[in-house]
Amino acid sequence: MSKAKVMVVEDESIVAIDISQRLEALGYQVTATVSTGEKAVEMAEKTRPDIILMDIVLKGDMDGIEAAGEITKRMKVPIIYITAYSDEETLKRAKITGPFGYIIKPFEDRELHSVIEVALHKHQLERRLAENDELFRAILSSIRDILFTADSDERLTMISPGPLAEYGLDADEVQGEKVSEVFGDRIHSEMIERALNGETVSYEWVWKPKDKFHFETTLSPLRDFEGNINGVVGVHRDVTEKEVARRALERETTINKSLAEISKKLLSPLSLEEISSSIIERAKKLTGSRYCMAGFFESDGSLRNYFPSEEVGKECHPDAESTEMGGLWNLVLRKREPVLVNDPSSHPESTGVPEGHIEIKNFLACPALLNDELVGILAVSGKDGDYDERDLEVMERLADIYAIAIHRKIEEDRVRASEEKNRALVQKFLKIVTEVLEEIK
Repeated sequence: MSKAKVMVVEDESIVAIDISQRLEALGYQVTATVSTGEKAVEMAEKTRPDIILMDIVLKGDMDGIEAAGEITKRMKVPIIYITAYSDEETLKRAKITGPFGYIIKPFEDRELHSVIEVALHKHQLERRLAENDELFRAILSSIRDILFTADSDERLTMISPGPLAEYGLDADEVQGEKVSEVFGDRIHSEMIERALNGETVSYEWVWKPKDKFHFETTLSPLRDFEGNINGVVGVHRDVTEKEVARRALERETTINKSLAEISKKLLSPLSLEEISSSIIERAKKLTGSRYCMAGFFESDGSLRNYFPSEEVGKECHPDAESTEMGGLWNLVLRKREPVLVNDPSSHPESTGVPEGHIEIKNFLACPALLNDELVGILAVSGKDGDYDERDLEVMERLADIYAIAIHRKIEEDRVRASEEKNRALVQKFLKIVTEVLEEIK
């Protein structure tokens, strides 16, 4: 084990030599012996002793207490005062600097050794405590959960600062505030009351400081050394991403189920109008839209059939036979690409709406394509909020189903018409043959 390094600050040279010799005899290493406060500050930084024996009364402008204060500002080193004075005023001044010991001259070697060893041990404990405190603070600053403690009045006594800035909070500002006031939900008061009664509780809640966040919280009783509950310890865990993913999965499941149902329905015998009406209702439901319109091209190449949703028909009575489609509608058909705009009036292709037409606050339309052939168009509007990429994906999938259903129905009608025509020709031919045979007879 290495010797502890000691610096001696004593203005009486004979006393300084005596102390140094006694220290060495006790097994310590004397790094320096100085006689002034100024020199003590200088040599402390230069030699970095493990402990300093500081005489209070020194020659010069800086006494031992002032020197100790300056050294303590610059480095963490335990200081033991040695002095022949033990008056109340001197002790009061010395206490301010936080000394690790105080020994009155004259003293015995055993007394000197005991004071130094206790001071070194105390310093080592304080250093470990400080290191643990720094580690604890580092952990609190780095964890993504919000760890906190609150007293029996629900007021925060500690809170981890790490993620608070993300929610617009500052740890120092919320210290002492009530949990329910900081996090804006009365459920915290109810749960803290249960924890104060000895329960460990877990619950979910939604917080809206700026954006919407989903949290899971666990609260447990906080007990003192005697086992009495004097507060709670809690952890707020942000589960927004998990909640968003869960809802996205639910939405995807709903969409897939709905698309499967509509696909199955469209396999049954339906008219072109029934096919369009079914697609319209699904599009409105899956995108949260108020309005929906679907149209398809007939065999002559014109968009003759145009089926508005019920709300459109009630509010603006559009011409179902109209083939005039300009603006954003025409852009979808011309480029055969979807159009998603949440402010249609700002789009360069927008031509506005005619007088009496419903207001178009947002707009999402997709071409119904089958093997690169333009079969029709599907469009929605009037969502409470903005359309997004998920809405676009749903509309594209519905447009694909719509294209297949419409194409299948038109082909079935064409085949049926051809079969009826051929049947009529055969019947006519058989009639003629029958008449000819009758004449021959």
